[in-house]
Amino acid sequence: MALASVLAICIGYLPYQVYGPGGVKRTLRLEHDMAKLLEGNDRLQRSNRTLRQQIRSLKQDRAYIEQVARDELGMVRPMDIVFQFRR
Repeated sequence: MALASVLAICIGYLPYQVYGPGGVKRTLRLEHDMAKLLEGNDRLQRSNRTLRQQIRSLKQDRAYIEQVARDELGMVRPMDIVFQFRR
């Protein structure tokens, strides 16, 4: 009788552990979320490396500074000829 009681309790407890709040479904979801977070972390680390390189270039590389000034700010040298095209 004792063995049957223990077996019944185990059979009732097993589905709770598998499908309950801390079960397999939640574990799989947490693993998926963790994979997404790690991927986002890698993407941010690559972005940070790129930004650090840009900062170094802006502090030290005159050619890069000139390129940024021309491309992003639209600056020109005094002797440059500027063509403006309008639609």
